[in-house]
Amino acid sequence: MTEDQQQLPEDLAAMAEGRALRLRIVRHAETEYNVGHLMQGWSDSPITDRGREQIAAVAEHLARERFDLAFCSDLQRTRTTAEGILARLDPQPPIEHTELLREWNFGSHEERPASEVWREVIVEHGFEVDRELSALRTIGEQVGWRGLFDTIAKLDSSGQAEQAAATVLRADRALERIITAAAALPGDGEAEVLIVSHGGFITSLLRQLVPDVTPDVILPNCSVSTVSLAAGTLAWQLDGLGETAEHLAG
Repeated sequence: MTEDQQQLPEDLAAMAEGRALRLRIVRHAETEYNVGHLMQGWSDSPITDRGREQIAAVAEHLARERFDLAFCSDLQRTRTTAEGILARLDPQPPIEHTELLREWNFGSHEERPASEVWREVIVEHGFEVDRELSALRTIGEQVGWRGLFDTIAKLDSSGQAEQAAATVLRADRALERIITAAAALPGDGEAEVLIVSHGGFITSLLRQLVPDVTPDVILPNCSVSTVSLAAGTLAWQLDGLGETAEHLAG
């Protein structure tokens, strides 16, 4: 397989070398840009008061669990979220901060109102802006989710925005690093891994393992998605998708 080809789920599973894995993937807490509906991407904004409450709630829930390893995007909103979770864990697992787990890069669209960016996508595909929702649905049906985000990249004046294929390959590299690190842990018991990343990119991670996950799923801030791999198998299982602390507690 060449570096520009995405991995199949079973290829990623084989990297576990027969070991059982459980990945607990957390989206970062609410930020001011989330509240303001701005394109966030690789930009950062402060965690809101509500976001700090979200961190406390998910940290309380995850404190009941054991983690062998932790991986986190190197952006501040994910680091803050991860720090809050790790503070409640005993023992605390080693954590690696990596650019591989960053959100999609939106280039010159960063920090712009999301509604403005999506209107430009609609106009680019020849639809009327006053029919925004139906236009986006139709465009999505025609070109798929990759086509939608590739249009955002096409309209980026800086040339830095990521195309969908590049993001998928980055998701593969992140998963390869995580899975191989888990497989290398001492012993042969199930490896428990905490991952803190971003809403859009978590969807990319999940779809590389469980392709049935729809690309337009909206993951709440500080929600937890869980994927597991049974020992000696090559089939990933989606055990939970976008579960909030309130849902998990119930």
